[in-house]
Amino acid sequence: MADSRQRIYYTKAQITNGLKTGGGEWMYTDGTEYIGQYHKYATGEVFSLATFVQDKSRILIPFVDLKKLIEDNELDIDFAKNFEYDTMKPDYVPKSSIPNTYLLNINYNDINSSFIYRYFAYKKNDGRLLELSSNDYNNIGSPTGLDEILWEAFKIKWKLKGPFNDILDSEGNIKEHGIIDTNKRTIVLYSEKYPSIADYITDFREFSQA
Repeated sequence: MADSRQRIYYTKAQITNGLKTGGGEWMYTDGTEYIGQYHKYATGEVFSLATFVQDKSRILIPFVDLKKLIEDNELDIDFAKNFEYDTMKPDYVPKSSIPNTYLLNINYNDINSSFIYRYFAYKKNDGRLLELSSNDYNNIGSPTGLDEILWEAFKIKWKLKGPFNDILDSEGNIKEHGIIDTNKRTIVLYSEKYPSIADYITDFREFSQA
């Protein structure tokens, strides 16, 4: 089965293509060290090849020297086999499931508003970030939602209308808040607690109706 990405669509700003490693950084999930070009996404995913190629690009994970682990092992445990199993098996979430990939769409009511709310879940143990629908956000902690012990939910106010940048008066005070500057301030503020949101959102004009 080919390795798949978390999302169907990524913006250019969410992909870093053409990276290269000479070794000691990444490996396949079977423990084989990877050398060559790779690319990564704002979601934290890393794949082989300079850009994503369906059925050819494979998931990469941080390199671990399995040979050294095996040489140092005195309990006769097959580290390589156990490592492959641990990286391939899905996370065990007792009473929850990961929601389908959500792509935010702006509707007619949003266009008539000056802002919208965007909903997120932050995985406490590894910093993974998911953007959610309002339904999935409200469903956290339910039998069909994300586990509230593993995930922390938060929402941000995202500006849609106005000038792109702040308009200042003669004394340098903000007379009218701009889309880019306002959204950038929001991300900077939230990234103090949820660092991965700064990688996930890099286009501060996204969805703007200016």
